[in-house]
Amino acid sequence: MTEKEVKKEVYNQIKALIDRTSMTSLYLAIGLLVAIVAVGLLVYFFKREKFDVFKKYAAGVVVGFAVALTVVFAFLTAEKNSANPSVDQDMYAVLFYPILATILVIVAGGIGMLVAGLFSKKATKIVGYCTLALATGGFIAIMVEMAKYYEQVAEWYPDTNLTGLIVSAVVFIVLTAVIYLLGDKRKFNDTKSLVYGAVAIALAYALSYVKFFRMPQGGSVTFASMLPLLIYACMFGTRRGTIVALIYGTLQAMQDPWIIHPMQFLLDYTLAYGVLGVSGLLMEKGVFKEKKIFAFLLGGVMAVFLRYVCHVCSGVFAFADLTEQGSYTGALVYSLTYNSTVLVDMVIALAAGSVLFLSKSFTAQMQRSMDDGKEKQQVADSGFHQDHGDDEEELTPFVVPVASANDKEETSQLEKLQEAVPTDDLQAEQDKK
Repeated sequence: MTEKEVKKEVYNQIKALIDRTSMTSLYLAIGLLVAIVAVGLLVYFFKREKFDVFKKYAAGVVVGFAVALTVVFAFLTAEKNSANPSVDQDMYAVLFYPILATILVIVAGGIGMLVAGLFSKKATKIVGYCTLALATGGFIAIMVEMAKYYEQVAEWYPDTNLTGLIVSAVVFIVLTAVIYLLGDKRKFNDTKSLVYGAVAIALAYALSYVKFFRMPQGGSVTFASMLPLLIYACMFGTRRGTIVALIYGTLQAMQDPWIIHPMQFLLDYTLAYGVLGVSGLLMEKGVFKEKKIFAFLLGGVMAVFLRYVCHVCSGVFAFADLTEQGSYTGALVYSLTYNSTVLVDMVIALAAGSVLFLSKSFTAQMQRSMDDGKEKQQVADSGFHQDHGDDEEELTPFVVPVASANDKEETSQLEKLQEAVPTDDLQAEQDKK
């Protein structure tokens, strides 16, 4: 066998392994969910005082399961792509490693912020700013390498409309920024939001491998992979939801890369998922306050529709050659149809989310998370704090009453009267004074 044939055989084996692992993961996820619900009901009805402890253990099991699946699938995907004979391995490495390095910087920064939070808020901010600077540098490197890559493959895509790509990307960059600014101001460096954000990314990434079917040129219908991102945005606000979704979108480029241009990369990955942060806007602003499920559903539809438009723009302006339609009108129709799998994904995610929102305990927990974030930001904005070296302590102003000399003299006279005057006559004496 030639080297190319060996690579193809290895590629097919790894691909088959990923498919089997995906189905196994689906069955395991369903079984784990059923087991948690069954045990939870038993604890709730027979050992209710232990129910809070059970929820912590259940959360730990879910997080561990999601992280394990994320690591396994990330490794298998990297091996599959490296063995793919139709992939330019040199260029794959050029595109893969900058994305991997940027994701690792973000992960390390998140862990660093959690550790720094044990000491002081200033240290957490410093680590956060350093992480942001390094991640920004990594993202710029990604865009530069992709621009170089496009110069080599441009002749394969003669009908690519660079003007349309750039304009579409700029429009969605502005739109994502507007979505972020519309959200309420909240701190992103608190422990709870960081941990839940990591959990949402891990769960979404793991679920994205559980596919019902996959499209030939990228895209698939998954087992509610968008749901963790939508719920996170509802729980912790639009701004934090947008940041987490942007990180997840960049991570998605490692799983199923189909990249020819930096603007197409933004439209198909980073921005396409970043706009999912808008799903928390209606919940955050108190729309349908008494019916949170309506706010979740409408916000989810808005978010996924924007993602759908991102993919359609990419399909029309970057991949018109693949449609064989001969015109941009034909490419538009093809792209609208091809990317409609996103809408199927939306239906599955919103249906699964609706089941959660029908639970009173889930909605109560979500409300506590929303209120907690707002209260912390209100305290921070009120200005009632002062610095003590590296530590910051939130203080509540109070007034210490100081007794005057006349007050002390009257108090002393009243004490003497209480000893000398009968109780019945005490009130009359006090009235005279």
